[in-house]
Amino acid sequence: MKPVAGVDIGGTTTKLALIDSGGEVEGLRSIPTESATAGEFVERLRCAVQEAAWRVDRVGVAVAGFVNAAHDRLEYNPNLPWLQHYPLRDALEQRLGLPVVLEVDSNAAALAEWRFGAGRGSDRFLCLTAGTGLGGGMMVDGKILRYAYECLGDVGHVIVEPGGPRCTCGGLGCAEAMVGAEAVTTRFRKAGGSAEDLRKVIEQARAGDGRAMRAIEDAGRWLGLALATLGNILFPDRIAIAGGLSEAGELLLEPCRRTFRENASPFASARARVVRAELGWRATLVGAGACAESCP
Repeated sequence: MKPVAGVDIGGTTTKLALIDSGGEVEGLRSIPTESATAGEFVERLRCAVQEAAWRVDRVGVAVAGFVNAAHDRLEYNPNLPWLQHYPLRDALEQRLGLPVVLEVDSNAAALAEWRFGAGRGSDRFLCLTAGTGLGGGMMVDGKILRYAYECLGDVGHVIVEPGGPRCTCGGLGCAEAMVGAEAVTTRFRKAGGSAEDLRKVIEQARAGDGRAMRAIEDAGRWLGLALATLGNILFPDRIAIAGGLSEAGELLLEPCRRTFRENASPFASARARVVRAELGWRATLVGAGACAESCP
């Protein structure tokens, strides 16, 4: 099967690469996501794809947020308001001259991890992606679970800190507001640390900086609370944590697992294993490619 082009439209950066049928990534490129208009973004993405000169016959695009039933536009994402309701799939098809498959990024990541990574062999696989925001997708018996707006719903907005910080969705104390990249970085800075982004916080935590370690541990605790709620509702047999925050490894996962076990029902926690996603930053890209590959 010919390789496909995979595109991952995130809240901050859009990545694109060539994805083969084995889930391998080649020729990674990136462009800033933020744009004055949706049309400007599509043009910038078209230039990036065409400059890569990949020989592909289709493109898979994963976008953060909800998509509509026709899978041709972003329905809702408070972090990308300028892209909402824009005919993204059709605009890309017209400018690239190729078929385009549009999917929710959390679904793409879950599919990729189930097929190529930490979800292999799982019957009920939940994958949470913690980066700019917090999203989640689920595979049940090999199929994407589509509960609302073509995805699992906004699972990153379960409340873990009642009366907590205002989230971009408008709620208070959402998991995303507590474990998103900006939230973790801000807590570290308030504790007296210095870091421009989440990656630097993780680097300092690995180096033994107590303030950075506490910022990551707090994120793990709140993430574990979110998992306790989701585990009691969805009953996954495996839960994988993906995204930039997962790069903290056991500094994040140990408090996450502990809090999950302490707060979920014994029935739910005994049946679920919490692991780090295996594909890392590649998951959504690979999943975008897998979605495109599976369509006729």
